Amino acid sequence: MERKKESPKHILAIVSCALMAFVSILTETSLNVTFPTLMKQFHIGLGLVQWTTTGYLLTIAVIMVASSYLNERFSAKQLFLTAAISFIGGSVVAGLAPNFWVLLAGRLISSVGAGLSIPLMFNLVVELMPQEKWGFYMGLTGLVVILAPSLGPTFGGTVVYYFGWPLIFHIVALIAVVVLIIGALSIEQYHEKKHPSFDWASYFVIVAAMIIFNLGFNRISNGIGDPYFWISMAVVAALVFLFIKLSKKSKKKLINLDIFKNKAFVFAMISYLLLQFINIGTSFVLPNYVQIVNHESSLIGGLVLLPGCILSGFLNPWFGHIYDQKGPKLPFLTGTIFCFTASVLFTIFGLKISTVMVGVFYGIMIIGRQMAFNNTMAEASKLQPDELHTDATAVFQTGQQYAGSMGTTVMATIISAWQKKPGNYSVLTAQGSQVAFLVMSIISVIIFLSYLNLFRLEARNK
Repeated sequence: MERKKESPKHILAIVSCALMAFVSILTETSLNVTFPTLMKQFHIGLGLVQWTTTGYLLTIAVIMVASSYLNERFSAKQLFLTAAISFIGGSVVAGLAPNFWVLLAGRLISSVGAGLSIPLMFNLVVELMPQEKWGFYMGLTGLVVILAPSLGPTFGGTVVYYFGWPLIFHIVALIAVVVLIIGALSIEQYHEKKHPSFDWASYFVIVAAMIIFNLGFNRISNGIGDPYFWISMAVVAALVFLFIKLSKKSKKKLINLDIFKNKAFVFAMISYLLLQFINIGTSFVLPNYVQIVNHESSLIGGLVLLPGCILSGFLNPWFGHIYDQKGPKLPFLTGTIFCFTASVLFTIFGLKISTVMVGVFYGIMIIGRQMAFNNTMAEASKLQPDELHTDATAVFQTGQQYAGSMGTTVMATIISAWQKKPGNYSVLTAQGSQVAFLVMSIISVIIFLSYLNLFRLEARNK
């Protein structure tokens, strides 16, 4: 087998995908800080306006389920061009939206850009770069992409404060046009296209399960006794069972479930998804907390996250280097401890967190998350044979977006449940946020335990 080499054109191809993914992901969280403004303008509540983020992430996840098939069926250039054109078109629609429903439609159209470009980027790292450099390039792409959810509130808050929320979409559309040109000139076809039969039955079943689970969980804001919540969960369980049965019998292409036979891979995936849940959930809670509880402007609500995300972003390639040189234990366990520490601090001071404290605690959390996040995917990729890498990437990237969607849904549900109680709106928001932070603390413990199981299984298999 010919040894893979780093070439400038291959690097530019990966960077083009990373930049496309960056502007796509930037809008995931850039609207979070604009929610109070959108709620007033369109006369809607938090439970509805959060679908501009939740729906965006959910649609990305639905597209990513098929990314392994799409990677075989189409060339990298075809996927990239489709991603860029869809994102630009959807952003234009959202930027011109006269009402909430047109805004949401534009968001869903533009989500195709992220749904295609993110798995393509990671597939190109694995396909074009030598394995001993995976940690570094995962970290390098993470520098571009993982910054986006954290920079989103800062970008959105600044734009809405000075110019209004529609300009958010005009700016990212213009950036995407430039990236489209660069990618069209650098990205090629890197493997022979195949024409496998697509497993439509399994696809529709798992998509239905994802959508119903998300919609059903929103019902919990009405109380744990809401019958629609329990009915939704029962339907989801039945659909997941059906999906597994169909996937085992079908010889058509969707996702090869053999990747889950490796238990170490499963624990790596659990840790990865929960880190994303914390990341997106936090970037939803904090800008709203700063505006509603601390009565700060949308500008401050966005800027408060900026120092932490810049520092963690520029440390990201170094975290990849640590992983390449020292192995997974140091970045994984240290990063989780950072996340847990920040979550506990948020919980303790939840009823009154000053804006400065929000920035400091968030910095601790995001540094810990970045230390472990991309390296976890690199480690999981090494646990699978070459023929299952695209399936592993599809599952990780689908799960990442869905975990982000659930992070927003769960946090919004918790806070909305408290906001519906009688009393002072700001105080109730702080109380709901404190409960949300407690949930993040518990999740951090689960991540730590998952990593310990990962290391135990890897040691046993050596």
